[in-house]
Amino acid sequence: MLNKLMNKILGGTVNTTDNQHTAQVTAVETAPSAQGEQKTTRRRTNTRRSVGEHRNTEGRRTGERRHTGEASQNGEGRQRRTTHTRTNTRRQRPAAEQGEQQGTERKPRQPRQTRTTRSGENTHRTERNGENTRNTRNTRNTRTRNTNDASRNETTNNRRTRTNNRPMARNHDRNQEVQSDLIGRQPAGSNKGKFQIIPLGGLGEIGKNMTIFQYEDEIIVLDAGLAFPSEDMLGVDIVIPDMSYIIENKDRVKAVVITHGHEDHIGSLAYLMKEINCPVYATNLVCGLIEGKFKEHKVSPKCLRTIAAGDEVQIGQVKVGFIQTNHSIPDSVAVYFDTPIGTVLHTGDFKIDQTPVDGKLMDIHKFAELGNKGVLALMSDSTNVEKPGFTGSESSVGPAIKQAVGAAKGRVVLATFASNVSRIQQAIDAAVMFNRKVVVMGRSMVNVTEIAQERGYLNIPPNTIIDVDVMHNYTDDQIMILTTGSQGEPMAGLSRMATSNHRTVELAPNDTVIISATPIPGNEGAVGRTIDNLLRLGCHVVYGKDRGIHVSGHASQEELKTMLNLVRPEYFIPVHGEYRMLRRHGELGVAMGVDPKKVLIGDNGQIFEFDKDGGRKGGRVQAGAIFVDGLGVGDVGNIVIRDRQQLAQEGMVIVVMAMDTASGTIIAGPDLVSRGFVYVRDAEELMLEAERRVHQVLDDCEAQRIKDWTTIKQNVRDALGKFFYDKTRRRPMILPIIQDVH
Repeated sequence: MLNKLMNKILGGTVNTTDNQHTAQVTAVETAPSAQGEQKTTRRRTNTRRSVGEHRNTEGRRTGERRHTGEASQNGEGRQRRTTHTRTNTRRQRPAAEQGEQQGTERKPRQPRQTRTTRSGENTHRTERNGENTRNTRNTRNTRTRNTNDASRNETTNNRRTRTNNRPMARNHDRNQEVQSDLIGRQPAGSNKGKFQIIPLGGLGEIGKNMTIFQYEDEIIVLDAGLAFPSEDMLGVDIVIPDMSYIIENKDRVKAVVITHGHEDHIGSLAYLMKEINCPVYATNLVCGLIEGKFKEHKVSPKCLRTIAAGDEVQIGQVKVGFIQTNHSIPDSVAVYFDTPIGTVLHTGDFKIDQTPVDGKLMDIHKFAELGNKGVLALMSDSTNVEKPGFTGSESSVGPAIKQAVGAAKGRVVLATFASNVSRIQQAIDAAVMFNRKVVVMGRSMVNVTEIAQERGYLNIPPNTIIDVDVMHNYTDDQIMILTTGSQGEPMAGLSRMATSNHRTVELAPNDTVIISATPIPGNEGAVGRTIDNLLRLGCHVVYGKDRGIHVSGHASQEELKTMLNLVRPEYFIPVHGEYRMLRRHGELGVAMGVDPKKVLIGDNGQIFEFDKDGGRKGGRVQAGAIFVDGLGVGDVGNIVIRDRQQLAQEGMVIVVMAMDTASGTIIAGPDLVSRGFVYVRDAEELMLEAERRVHQVLDDCEAQRIKDWTTIKQNVRDALGKFFYDKTRRRPMILPIIQDVH
């Protein structure tokens, strides 16, 4: 019987003869059962406390309050709700699935001795506290009798997670402290005569740019970007801003305005437009890129409104204007908001390029004109504030690429950002010069190239681009491959080529690889590994700042000074940068004549408020990060990430037992399964002793007439957790599973 149970759980073959420790389990996939059993963590630990804040004792107190029907406090400072209110939000389960304690006498929990634990163990303790909380009432008990039913448990887990998260809106950035005075929807008219700037992303970080501009009760959203996950966000695909405030005030949102087409500015727009209904203003190329994303997410493109640099649009009481700038993607604009309080200017991502590839110069005159009229506040790009001098012109990259392509003897593989249309144009020009056909690889590279060509932003001679299927008809010195992967992304084209895992391209020692990009902060390790792998294959790799094959799209110090001199703002708000960059940019603003008291540096969620009396920092709104994992948006939070980290670092041990329903006695097992903790055949003594410890716990429970499954599981976790830590100084995730036998 246990063999069948464990085979279902682990998807493999289990040999438990002579009560051995299941070293024969062949499958590695244990996530479903883990999820099914771990689901008890999700509901209690996803409250709005700071990470690691007295979870063990807090969870126990919460459970005691619920047992007495007292109100429970949500960690965000929202209104208290009684237990019954939360219970009524749950779907009633069939009687057969209601609880593990049916027909058994429940005994009150005995308080356990509190001990200092690591974060991983705190998570386990929270699981147990959450179990006890739910087991105080049958209507709250969502665990199934047969806990190896992975599909049912997973469904329940997903439902539980989403009840703890508003749609797209309830997972905090792990480093962000929860504030008790968060401002939500305000009564109509409460902001009369006020203009508020509320960044939801892009401050203290690179990525997920999103800012709210609110005049009285009218909201305009500037940009809706994403960020790529850090290495410790295991399994997460992308990170998007917490949009709670926008969703709470969606009837007040008049428009979304986009500065340019990079992922960190448009990557979360599709998720936002699923929640709100308003026009989206963007330039021609950006509209094309957005349409592709909307099609992928099944969002109607009817909301798109194409504008051009120099246009002005009246949105409610605010006049919104667009100014031509230079960046690493064409059709980039700065945006100004002309309000009754004054004019606020946001530069977007910019640099001052005197020789842009597309020939469109930055409209410096318009910035000067606004400065002469008077600018209340300037919000300026801080990415390269630590770099002295000027940023090089994009057109300077072309000769360096041509030199590298001309020197190549075999195939040329050029990796760059898919959105850098000007760079793609220069690469194609080099290919044409040396009579090479161009093969475009990578979904994003293909999409951007097609859209840019259709809308007139790429000039590609006929028959230059060929399909990958006919590439073998040409010699190596007649081929250039344009691909993604300049940031070392594991699934991108260049990374797969470097590890010989690409389905169509196998690199050879005669090939030349040009990496026309610099690593985004945090990606240095991945890029370095990719270069190492390419060199191991014998490829000639062209990379690094000294080769002239890449220039930044962001303004350096002298250009930032120029912007401050042109605009001469009364207030200065550095944006788009990590905190040290914001501080450095603020110091630069003071050096350029801005009153130090009027340099406003904040973080995501901070309200910058302006009225006839001046500007200041106000309160805060909900802000943070939402993790997107596969098709799930917001159903992976900090606790799930922490569980994944613990599984990756410490592994897990599954304890499988069978219990007689009538008597409450264990009739089979326990059997222990190790995954990622120890190799059982090399640690037989350890696992034998662990099994004996579990037997001892079960004997003690039987002697004390403890039949409550939760208490039994808790005691097993406690005993094994202490034992494994004493013996190995590691804390694996311990998952007791009890099979009900009638």
